[in-house]
Amino acid sequence: MKDEDDTPAHLYEEKVVSLNLELANLEHALRGAHLLAELLANNDLPTEDADRQAPRSIVAILALADSRLQQLRRVIRGEADARHLWAPHNAISPEPLPGDEEDVRLEPRSASGPSATPGTRKRAGRTARRKPQVKRAARKTAAAGAESPLTRDEGGSALPASTAP
Repeated sequence: MKDEDDTPAHLYEEKVVSLNLELANLEHALRGAHLLAELLANNDLPTEDADRQAPRSIVAILALADSRLQQLRRVIRGEADARHLWAPHNAISPEPLPGDEEDVRLEPRSASGPSATPGTRKRAGRTARRKPQVKRAARKTAAAGAESPLTRDEGGSALPASTAP
């Protein structure tokens, strides 16, 4: 099987993911696991072989649904490219059609970015850029205090600037 990262990016430009279709498919899978578990619990499966296979089938369905949800979360956060989520069950046309207005469309990233794989590129970029909000606010306050030791409120009185490190 060919690795999808080896495929030229222009082949993925037309592959848009429908969030609605992806979530509907996950809902159907979870409903199937639920029904299978209910049949197993009530001893209503047709054969002994089905009784033995049902627990593994339920675990497999749940594992697949969990993996898809994790990948969907990464795509929504911008940590992964939507092309890795694309499948025939969630495919939608590149141009919105009548009735698609309410759907969320997840489009692949443009091919103009760096050559690193999307997951690696994002992970490295986020680690370097992201700082906890408290630290960013403290640095902004410290930088403002270094520029001007006193600030003035609207009434004109001098207020000491924050000297947080």
